[in-house]
Amino acid sequence: RVGSSNSVRHQSLGSHCCQRIPQSHGSSVCMMEQWAPSWTRHRPLLPALREEIFRQASALPGGAPPFRLHDGREVPWPESPNGSDEGLLRFLQARSGAVEAAAAMFVKNLEWRRRAFPLRREGRIAELLDESLPHKERRFAKMGTSLDGLSVIKQDMMWARFVTQRPENVTERYSALDCVKAYILFLEENVVMAPTFLERQVVVLSYGGFCPADWGRAFAALLQDNYPERLVRAVIWPVPGVLCKTVRTFCFIFASKELNTKIKIEAEESEMLKGIGLTSSQLPEYMQGGLWAIVDRDKPDVELLRRMVIDGFRSRGHSRDMDGWPPAAPVLLEAINEPHVIVQRGQKSEKSVPQGMASCWCGCLGRDPPRVLPQAVSPRLADKGKCCPAGVTAQPNHRQTRSEIWQVALGALLAFLAAFLFARWRLEASTSR
Repeated sequence: RVGSSNSVRHQSLGSHCCQRIPQSHGSSVCMMEQWAPSWTRHRPLLPALREEIFRQASALPGGAPPFRLHDGREVPWPESPNGSDEGLLRFLQARSGAVEAAAAMFVKNLEWRRRAFPLRREGRIAELLDESLPHKERRFAKMGTSLDGLSVIKQDMMWARFVTQRPENVTERYSALDCVKAYILFLEENVVMAPTFLERQVVVLSYGGFCPADWGRAFAALLQDNYPERLVRAVIWPVPGVLCKTVRTFCFIFASKELNTKIKIEAEESEMLKGIGLTSSQLPEYMQGGLWAIVDRDKPDVELLRRMVIDGFRSRGHSRDMDGWPPAAPVLLEAINEPHVIVQRGQKSEKSVPQGMASCWCGCLGRDPPRVLPQAVSPRLADKGKCCPAGVTAQPNHRQTRSEIWQVALGALLAFLAAFLFARWRLEASTSR
């Protein structure tokens, strides 16, 4: 937890990144070199980047915006986690060392944080991040520390039950927007505000099948634009061997070339463990035993998976809830003091579940240009009168381009192929026994 603005800023990257530390592996102890970033080569550009950020931020109406923490507190950006040498180097790496582009990205991040935060552990966000839940029931959870010293987290897609697909599914009552907000708060608390450098990097294990398209599309864009160079590597597991190439094709369609280099798709437990850097003893019990054992225990609904994939490509990952968040105008801090009801586990929320959730596999790995919609903004969210008047109804205004039509058609074909191969694989597996 951060107590004051003086304690918010992280220490700059030091020589500790190249230390060698003992790591237990089975019955022996081996020396593993800690992960070290490649973006330290941009260090000579830091003075120019800080000067450019000051120049661009000062040109904004109202002057340079502060850095807003996830709980709503604000500090000057040079004293923020992103304003440290380490934080600025991430933005330089994301823009290949281009100072002006990195500064523009940094300033946009300051503006985004004023619109997206504060986020509180209450209601459905509190339910999603409830640490008292069994590990298997948690969508986002820590798994341990990798052999090279990095934090490993799980994002569990729950075999197409990650978000609500149909309003009648009261047991899966979390919308894509609920899950996006929960994941952002999870990363802010456990990665961005972590006390040590290696804890501020992350290795992701994507488990449990398909990724919802609207959640994945929105979160991928947020991650790349506002959390640059946090992801070190990711593994999608377990994926039947007959589907690995199909999933990789999805990755190339939706994800950038740079992101694809960080992603592995594995069928075998041993290869997955190598990818994320954990030992078999660190896996929770429900993940052990290999692909066959997991399928027998979890019994994925093939029809539900197929329907989710098709629906995701039909909507191209768009949903009204996701396209309208965060609001166009900054959230005023006085809104933080309004009373909020915290919904404990097991209680029902009074809010209805947003409808129209669409899904697909590997949407979490890619992005497409965001659709801008007019927003209905409350007067208390107005910032110096720069917002849409309350009562304006959001109207979709997005036309398919030829490239989008081609992607949808190809994606739908691959989705049918993936569903067919998965069903055939399940049938052959059952008959062989």
